[in-house]
Amino acid sequence: GLAHYGSPDKDPAVRLRTLTDAGRLSIPFTTGLLVGIGETLAERADTLHAIRKVHKEFGHIQEVIVQNFRAKEHTAMAATPDTDFEDFLATVAVARLVLGPKMRVQAPPNLVSRAECLALIGAGVDDWGGVSPLTPDHVNPERPWPALDELAAVTAEAGYDLVQRLTAQPAYVQAGAGWIDPRVRGHVDALADPATGWARDVNPVGLVWQEPDEAQSAGRVDLHAAIDTDGRASATRSDLESAFGDWESIRDKVHELAARAPERVDTDVLAALRSAERDPAGCSDAEYLALATADGAALDAVAALADSLRRDTVGDDVTFVVNRNINFTNICYVGCRFCAFA
Repeated sequence: GLAHYGSPDKDPAVRLRTLTDAGRLSIPFTTGLLVGIGETLAERADTLHAIRKVHKEFGHIQEVIVQNFRAKEHTAMAATPDTDFEDFLATVAVARLVLGPKMRVQAPPNLVSRAECLALIGAGVDDWGGVSPLTPDHVNPERPWPALDELAAVTAEAGYDLVQRLTAQPAYVQAGAGWIDPRVRGHVDALADPATGWARDVNPVGLVWQEPDEAQSAGRVDLHAAIDTDGRASATRSDLESAFGDWESIRDKVHELAARAPERVDTDVLAALRSAERDPAGCSDAEYLALATADGAALDAVAALADSLRRDTVGDDVTFVVNRNINFTNICYVGCRFCAFA
């Protein structure tokens, strides 16, 4: 298997579902891709476009980490070559182009040299991630973080300032309750500069946090006005974009659903399906022919019926399958019963 063999949480469909769910919940989210683990260039491009698509729909991807693979001792990929830096640099540049100027693109500074840090900034990196003088890189503890003064000097050499931020990017810190849970808002405000959203230069002080009990309520008594008057005064609900995405994303989704809409099934196939459902072994030759030549949506219906018959006959636990070929050109003349033509 490849690098993620046996890791069900790395399945692309699962990862994309997680990104989508986080978007629906308005959670500022970090995602990314690891470069040089056996993936193709097309797969890298697909990953970046998938991230762009879900972010365009919900606006919740706050940073994308583009990380180069570095071999680690005593692992299954210890003998795998490190990612070629030029290849890595090109991926960072493409990420910046695909994701746009407002996206934060991050790369770990402890996995490259000082000169390569400068090149990464030139390719579009604008975030070094959680660099800390107190804690190691827990994924790559054998590669210590650069000193903050050194990292600041490298950043300044490229023409930028090294600024401390919170775990949520400034845009989301300043966006209000839609992105920061009110229960932790006080903790964020204690550390964030309200003017910029960056971290304030203060010594953090622990604050007591206990989730409060829900206030007792007799329920809402204003729904007659909220729905009949206020609600109908606007063309759409106020949280439309955060709930469903922007109009362009909605239009794209409608087109995707339309493409998957069921096709019309011919009447002869429908009649054959009803006959087979009543008595699978009692169809006429014409009905069997209609089922055997079904295509598209009709074939899907035939397969669904066959699956339901299988479920009724043996249940959902399939222990083995008897394979038989239906072929009219290979005629057995031996009869050994070794193959399906016997």
